[in-house]
Amino acid sequence: MKENLYIRKYKNSDLESAINVYKHLCEFYKITIHDVEEIKKFFSVRSYFEQYYTPCAFDSTTQKVVGLAFTEVVTEETQQVSGYIKLIYVEEEYRHQGLMTALINNAIEYFKKIPVDQVRIYLHNENLPYLSYYSDRLGFSPIITIVEKSLTQK
Repeated sequence: MKENLYIRKYKNSDLESAINVYKHLCEFYKITIHDVEEIKKFFSVRSYFEQYYTPCAFDSTTQKVVGLAFTEVVTEETQQVSGYIKLIYVEEEYRHQGLMTALINNAIEYFKKIPVDQVRIYLHNENLPYLSYYSDRLGFSPIITIVEKSLTQK
């Protein structure tokens, strides 16, 4: 990773550049983009409640967020505590520099402090071709396959 790039916790002062990354993330994952006020509320909630942690990849040269991971700590019905990495995204021009791995490792270190019993990553269809990256390089194992049928499409 280049010396001007590093991973840290999202701060409220990151909002403007984080919104731009979030919009690109939504396009990538085919998520309906909310209006800017809704996005601001989303980031506000994530920075207020402790069950959410948002590591960001930051470029100290441009002073901008260039990647985000959205995580959540959940107490399961079994009373085990799970750490979920729900969405992760790095801007296209910053890929292949180790930022994705660094965001995941940062989230895992955060989860260890909680502590959680296991860490899970949601892999959307767009990321399934990279399943071996998550299993071979990062030590994750597939545990479930979910299929979906939309009831709102004609």
